[in-house]
Amino acid sequence: MNKLILILLVFLFLPTCERTEEDISLFWEDELYPKVFFSYPGRFVPIGKKRNVRDEILRIIRETKESIYMHIYSFDDPEIESELLKADKRGVHLELMGEWGKTYPNSILPFLKYWKGTGLQHTKVLVSDRSLVFLGTGNFTYYGLEQDHNGYLEFKLNGREWGNFYSFLKEEYPFPVLKIGELEFWNSPLEGNLIQNRLLDSVLSSRHSIRYLIFDHYDPILSSGFTRANHRSISGTYNRPVDPEGDILSGIPGIEILEDGNEDILDDPTIGKGGLLHHKTMILDDLEVLTGSYNYSLSARDSNREILIAMKDARIADEFKQEWENIRNKSKRVESFESELRTRNTYSFEPENDQICRSNIQTEDSFLEVGFAWFRWINLYLWKEESCKSITDYESISSHYFGGKNEFPKDGTEDLGIRHFSRSGELGFSFPKSNLMAEFESGILKPSFFLRPSQFLGAGGAWVFPENSELKDLLLFENSPKQVWILERSKLPQKLGISVEDSVFYTSESISSNAGVVLVEYENFGLYFCYKSINYNLNWPEQVLFAIYNFREASSFPDQYSKSNLEYFAEPGLPNRRRKNLCVISL
Repeated sequence: MNKLILILLVFLFLPTCERTEEDISLFWEDELYPKVFFSYPGRFVPIGKKRNVRDEILRIIRETKESIYMHIYSFDDPEIESELLKADKRGVHLELMGEWGKTYPNSILPFLKYWKGTGLQHTKVLVSDRSLVFLGTGNFTYYGLEQDHNGYLEFKLNGREWGNFYSFLKEEYPFPVLKIGELEFWNSPLEGNLIQNRLLDSVLSSRHSIRYLIFDHYDPILSSGFTRANHRSISGTYNRPVDPEGDILSGIPGIEILEDGNEDILDDPTIGKGGLLHHKTMILDDLEVLTGSYNYSLSARDSNREILIAMKDARIADEFKQEWENIRNKSKRVESFESELRTRNTYSFEPENDQICRSNIQTEDSFLEVGFAWFRWINLYLWKEESCKSITDYESISSHYFGGKNEFPKDGTEDLGIRHFSRSGELGFSFPKSNLMAEFESGILKPSFFLRPSQFLGAGGAWVFPENSELKDLLLFENSPKQVWILERSKLPQKLGISVEDSVFYTSESISSNAGVVLVEYENFGLYFCYKSINYNLNWPEQVLFAIYNFREASSFPDQYSKSNLEYFAEPGLPNRRRKNLCVISL
């Protein structure tokens, strides 16, 4: 009876609730979206269960009315190929993006374009009618869909969301992270550094459990995060054979490493056809899921076209946890000896010559964490027979939010705060951050906004903000700015005084560098912009702003000034296209 009354009330109030296409959310469409799919390899798995992913892909293509957009890496499935050709014959527009190094069926070549990057086009995406997305860890191959372990998500888009998502797939989206409902998306290599740090921060902030399934793991920085987690409830299953990072982690107490037991291999001389654990999936605290095409490697971060998807949803996490348990139950634990990772060394840092030194000579690895928030580096050092190393002699896989070694502030590094860790996660020496850098940290933790000056004179330390910005009222009603921070290449942040006269901002000293980032710090927020001389070509200042925006989104700052964000990061009049020139040109 109560259920009948509820239904009647819903129908009574529906006419008063007019909804446009833009109002339809993922939740409104169907509380079961996003949907989760897994492949189920095994020689004795029922055919219906084994075909569940392929059948869903075929259904989506079959029901498409207007357009199909796909990203493909490997493509080898006659049924999917046939269904795509049928769609073309009934007038569906086909557009596919593939990988130069792959061979594809001749029939799909008329619809195929290639990614123009230097690495692999490794993403796997299917979009139907600009409104239904199917993507995941698996390739569009008959053996990958049935004989490899893979995971997939299916979700819906409204019209506005499609514009954003298509822009994201084209690597044109103005912002470093795309949010659709509870889903978050990052591209690499465009935002590869942010992806590496996102994975690391999720691991370091996890409270009670980490479970992961991985095809390739060659990132020691992520491994360092596992060893430093506040809990030791970590279990990782690897594709056979286990990667070296997995072998190292198997010797850490509280970390369980397993080797996948999938034996469903295609009877074919070509290696890699079936029998793989092809996941790139992590489940944290039974709540957060990180998945996609992104393997834990340097090539995934810096070269390959990849997608990382993040969500915090207990229902989805539970489905992935069941998948993890299914795979774990068929896997073999890797045994190792704990003593192999214990270091006999005592490390120290010598600020006067910017060197890390140690007491004994032996082959081992160590890590140095420098800085905080988005102004942070975690450096990996490979030791052989040296007694000392320059602080800049770290490996390429080391994590950072912007730039490279030439942007690392090697002079006065200890002022940023330093912590040294062993391979097993043991804390060695540490330096507290200086009072000045603690003040800078306090400034960058405030809500952040972005506003490009209409005019900037570096030599005079002066600039003017545009009159028509929606941030103008915010600046008027706030007290005068407290101070300004200048970020220049390979230097510690510099604090300057600031004054405002007739809407002109003046710093207490001139700004002589040919590129940098300015933080105008107010009592309750920070205002950012970057500047360049007209012929400056390096893009580290833009990377700093993307890191700040990414950190801002992760911190759930209020977004009441979204228009100003678009004005800063998007091309004028093109809200889905990333602006080419983010920085003001110094006069």
